[in-house]
Amino acid sequence: MQQIQERLTGAAGRLAGAIAGAVAFGAPGAVAGLLAGYAGDIVARRWLVSGRRWRDELPDPEQRHYLTAACAVLGHVAKADGRVSEAEIRVAREVFRVLEIDDELRGDAIALFGRGKRRDFPLAWVLKRLHRACEGDDDLLQAFLEYQVAVAQADGPASGHQYAVLQRIARRLGFNDSELRRLIRGQRGSTEVRAMPRSPFRVLGVAESATPEQIRMAYRKLISRHHPDRLQARGCSEEEIRAGANRTHAARRAYDEIRRQKGF
Repeated sequence: MQQIQERLTGAAGRLAGAIAGAVAFGAPGAVAGLLAGYAGDIVARRWLVSGRRWRDELPDPEQRHYLTAACAVLGHVAKADGRVSEAEIRVAREVFRVLEIDDELRGDAIALFGRGKRRDFPLAWVLKRLHRACEGDDDLLQAFLEYQVAVAQADGPASGHQYAVLQRIARRLGFNDSELRRLIRGQRGSTEVRAMPRSPFRVLGVAESATPEQIRMAYRKLISRHHPDRLQARGCSEEEIRAGANRTHAARRAYDEIRRQKGF
């Protein structure tokens, strides 16, 4: 079913490109539009493959789009000046930690970071998809931009190429140049990365339309994975156990808040 949906989506994109080209330029435009739509379809398919592995762990599409985009765009920004420094890698790891990307997803997060470094990375397409997923949540989008600024300034002021990439990201997300400069000034000389703004539904990784049973299952899964006793039994470090305790506490608070909101 998923493959059928992707094929239908791709066909629709190619048809839309052909129609737009025909309206503007006649038959030659239709051919050009069809080719452009086909190219866009290939880009989308290549990107979506990397996100499929996250579906079981992150059932909320908005959260999944946000995290996959954040990991990949971090790599794109870090590589914008031609090389990725150790300082940029350290900041990227800190962002992974702040976004609560656990050990089970860490390998995929690193792979997405690497994908973002590639020359054919579809930055505009990824940002458009992200903006659509987070539409109306300016605080969430600003946090995303702050993560990219933090990586760009990991080992000094952002270079010309990195600043140009930050401008493209900011504009795609609805921020102007003065707002970007304000964020850059605010983070200059700081190594701190703020936590992603999260509703109780995002904490549990479910959509606001989720059923009570889906919410309970997501809550139990988080508690089972991050409970300190379970982590201690697995031989995890003290830092990992403390992080697990924080996540368990956050999950309980989120679950209680959702139960109050939904009345179950």
